[in-house]
Parts: sequence; structure tokens; C-alpha cells
Amino acid sequence: MSAEQNAPDRTWNVLIAEDDRRTAAVYAKVIEAMSRFDLAGIVTSGEEALTLMSTRSCDLLVLDLHLVGMDGLTLLRSLRASRSPVEVIAVSGRRDAAVVRSVIQLGAVDYLVKPFTVERLRQAIGLFLNRVAALHDPVLDQAGVDRAAGAGRVPRRWLPKGVTQTGLAQVAEALDAVPAAAVSSSDVAALTGMSRVTARRYLEYLVAIERASVQTLATGPGRPVKLYRATSHSTR
Repeated sequence: MSAEQNAPDRTWNVLIAEDDRRTAAVYAKVIEAMSRFDLAGIVTSGEEALTLMSTRSCDLLVLDLHLVGMDGLTLLRSLRASRSPVEVIAVSGRRDAAVVRSVIQLGAVDYLVKPFTVERLRQAIGLFLNRVAALHDPVLDQAGVDRAAGAGRVPRRWLPKGVTQTGLAQVAEALDAVPAAAVSSSDVAALTGMSRVTARRYLEYLVAIERASVQTLATGPGRPVKLYRATSHSTR
């Protein structure tokens, strides 16, 4: 059973603190596509984050360490000093060990080094779900402690709404079956028995996690055709 299934049956509020609006919009799209997650807001400074969290409950903070005004590390220290229970996923282009050590010591769920993939962000959110699911129990055995501490990390892929592991494997296998050719969503629909709309949803997800590439071709009047090609033969 997945951590998302084990987690308490509730909705998690996520705040994004990121000074680049376009980057924040990507994070927001990932979060809003996952079941039982709501976006609490997007802020660009530590001061804004503190103000928002004083009026709205936030369970998870996706925190860029480089912010306007109060920086992310200072914000994280302030949150821990005030005993805020919010969980934090830190994101940064900084790779120096001293900064990483400080973030870890302040209890962050994960530290993502920019640039990172959408899939890596989903994996970090999976770590958050593992932690809250484990800490929901009043007493923990070693396995529960390991989950809460993030030991062993999270190998599972966290899928957006409308995408299942079984369907993803079917579409990936269809692409693998024609490695030398680019195929349309209609072609994949015929190979898998899915509708064209469903096949396209899976194909776009494979593109998002860099397991497929897409090329748009103008074929005359009307909507251009998108052709997909596998970039990896692994579906796990």
C-alpha cells in the first residue's frame, strides 16, 4: 500500500515560497495534479510566507532558499524556533555542504538541487506523505521510524490524477514496441485499446518525466499533429 493511501484521510495545504514566478507555477501544477493536495498560496519572500502562515494552516512548505527579503534558510530557522509543525521541502541551486547540513539539521523532508525534474519533486512529496503517515501512529516500530526519517528514500513514482501505473506501463510498452518510429496518440490508442484522449494524457506524462519526447508537425489546415517517441525503455 502506498504512503498516500496510508496517510490520514485529509487534504494537505501546500505553500510555495519561490522568487521565480514561472518556476513556482510549475511546482503549483505538479501539486494541484496530485490527489488530496491544495495550494495554499505562492509567495516570493520569507516575510510573505510568515504572514500567510499566520492566517492559514499550511502542512507543507516548498521553500526556495533564495528569496526576496528574508532568505529561505533564515525563514526555516524562524519556523523551527517558533515550533511551527509545517514540513519543508527545500529547493536551491546551492550545493555547499554547510548549507545542506543546516537544512537537514532543521528537519527538512528533502533537499532538491536545482535544476531537478518534475518527477523528483513528486518523489519529495512522497517522502512528505511517508512522514505524515508514519507519525500518525502514536507508537512507532523501526519501520515506522525509518519512514518518518526518510531512510531508504522513496522509489515509487507519484502519479497525477487520471494516470495509473498499469496504464502507464501499457503506453510505455506501446512506445517501446516501435522504437524507430514516432507515433501519434491515435496510434497508441489503437495499440492499447484506450481512447485517444486517455492515450494522450499518458503520453504527455511520459514527456513530463522525460521518458518520451514529442514533436509537433503541421500537416496542413487544422490542428497540428503531435508525434511521440520513447527516450527510455524502462517503465519503472
